[in-house]
Amino acid sequence: MPRRRGRARRNRSRSSWGPLEIGRGRGLGRRLARRTPGFLPGPGLSTQRLGSARQPLPLVEPVSTVEEGYFDSFAFYRRLAIVGVVALLAFALLGLRAWSLQLLHNADYVAQSQAQQIRVVNLPAARGIIVDDKLRPLAAVGAELAVVADASALGPQPFDAKWTPTSRGRRTLEALSDLTRIPVATLIDRIRISLVQSPFGPAIVVPHVTRPLTFYLDERAAEYPGLHVVQLPTRSYPQGALGGEYLGLLGQVSQAELKDPGYKHAKPGELVGQSGVEATYDQYLNAGFAHARVRVNALGQIASPLRAEPTKKAPDGLQLTIDARIQRAAEHAVRDGIAFAHQAGYTQANSGAAVVIDPRNGAVKALVSYPSVNQLAAAQDPKYLQSLLTGKTPGLLNLATQGLFPAGSTFKPIVAEAALSSGLITPYTPMACTGSLTVGNIVFHNVEPSIDETMDLPQAIEMSCDTWFYRLGEQFYFKQQQGSLAIQQWAHWLGLGQPTGIDIPGEVGGVVPTPAWLKLHFGASSPEGYWYEGTSVNLSIGQGYLEVTPLQLAVAYSALANGGTVVRPHLGEALLGAHRKTLQFRPVRKLPMRDLWAIHNGLYEAAHGSTGTSAAIFGNFPIPVDGKTGTAQDPHGSDDSWYASWAPSNNPRYVVVVLIPHGGFGANAAAPAAREIYQAIFRKK
Repeated sequence: MPRRRGRARRNRSRSSWGPLEIGRGRGLGRRLARRTPGFLPGPGLSTQRLGSARQPLPLVEPVSTVEEGYFDSFAFYRRLAIVGVVALLAFALLGLRAWSLQLLHNADYVAQSQAQQIRVVNLPAARGIIVDDKLRPLAAVGAELAVVADASALGPQPFDAKWTPTSRGRRTLEALSDLTRIPVATLIDRIRISLVQSPFGPAIVVPHVTRPLTFYLDERAAEYPGLHVVQLPTRSYPQGALGGEYLGLLGQVSQAELKDPGYKHAKPGELVGQSGVEATYDQYLNAGFAHARVRVNALGQIASPLRAEPTKKAPDGLQLTIDARIQRAAEHAVRDGIAFAHQAGYTQANSGAAVVIDPRNGAVKALVSYPSVNQLAAAQDPKYLQSLLTGKTPGLLNLATQGLFPAGSTFKPIVAEAALSSGLITPYTPMACTGSLTVGNIVFHNVEPSIDETMDLPQAIEMSCDTWFYRLGEQFYFKQQQGSLAIQQWAHWLGLGQPTGIDIPGEVGGVVPTPAWLKLHFGASSPEGYWYEGTSVNLSIGQGYLEVTPLQLAVAYSALANGGTVVRPHLGEALLGAHRKTLQFRPVRKLPMRDLWAIHNGLYEAAHGSTGTSAAIFGNFPIPVDGKTGTAQDPHGSDDSWYASWAPSNNPRYVVVVLIPHGGFGANAAAPAAREIYQAIFRKK
């Protein structure tokens, strides 16, 4: 029996199909004996014998079965081992990855996670201070109250240019509009603009808020959800409106300015200097944006208050060469000069300019243009600023650096130096001073029609004899026929007809006419494009097509005063950071001046001599002054009143130039105004 059973097992083993038998085996029989849901006997074949059991014939027969003995076989355990190894490796890799995430890169992923919750908000930052040469503040850091709006509390996303308030948010804005008289559409536009610049930052909807409105909103904060009153850094002006000519205005940087190399440090939305030293030194005064952080939720809504970050580096301060005391005196003197012109019957005079400069180094001590920009009003009153920008309110034109006028007799010392240096005359060359001079068919008159004297150069400057310089102009014309342009060349060397390079934007160049300029300006075929003898005669007394600015004339007189050094005028003195850094402005050129003493003598006698044109103003002044009046014919109205000078005579420390357009004779308006300035400088009555 045992052998038979063994043979049967061997036979069964040999006849077996392996672990997967189709329709065979006792295990299959037992399973088919059970009624399995879905297996029903087929029609006509209700049963079928398998082994010793009769089972229902299934509608769907199984594809394969596994023999029970297979689970004890080596093949099964081999497959199980392979699956186990694969699973173990998979879990090991997952464990390693988890270890890497939790330990090696934990800080990185924590930072990334927090970055997704935190948004950086740009806020206005305080600019650097501006002080005068005595460290008196001219432009400081102040604060203003403003109403800001939380866009997420007033309306849903998107927080961009398409943002729209909810019905509740609109009601809040309408209530604010009723209080401020600002249209709701304007308030919404301001929020949208702010969202484009900084989606999570507070939107300034009402700047320059009055204190009564501040108290009202604070007391009724619950009635105005999403609106808050905050303090924002702004410019304050401790000296009031003083210095609007050179301090400058502030404004948001434009797209065009962002492409300008001068604003390469700025970012969109920043407040930058638009004029004056605020613009020139913006890279030092501008602190950029202050930064704050705010947490947002998964919907991108603000979920925490702003948390300001500490400022990394405070902006530099700027020290100017301006003396606030002299500046204030010069502004007052110009207004008085206009009043003097009115007293003399020149009622067209309604503006003026003055420049006070150190001839030794070009440091500008005062720069006046009247009427001027009131930077205090521009910072506080949007209506004034808009009126200023549209030209309804005068002041944007800086007469000291942008006003072009014929120089009149103040040009004569420059003509004299050109004549001396080119060898046309010596200080002692005698020429006639008569009541008139006929050139061609044109009669050129002198101020004193009855005079008939012979004078040398100092006397001609003292009395400002026009016909003496007319005759000198004739000599220049004849020399010009030989190719020499001595007057124009010396005027150019002394700084006329070109920007002086002062460190504020917008300066104009002016005109020193030449034959080539006439042809270019009027055309070679036009009679006006030809240089006549009378053109040189006119130029010799600062008339004709000559146009200069008061600052240019101050630079030219500085060179006459200091012996020939053409200085570069400047307002910047030093940067005030952790360490004081003095700004350097090298002279433009050094000129070899010939017989300059003769010009000095003539200018001194003009202010102190018995026949001097300004002796009535400075004859008894305790400080010796060298000065020249100018009465320039203006085609647009009455004559322009000039005075160009320096003091003390023997050691020039200040050059003072005053212009009163349409103010009449130089001695009527400009010279008295210049005396007031010298009185303030030297503290003399």
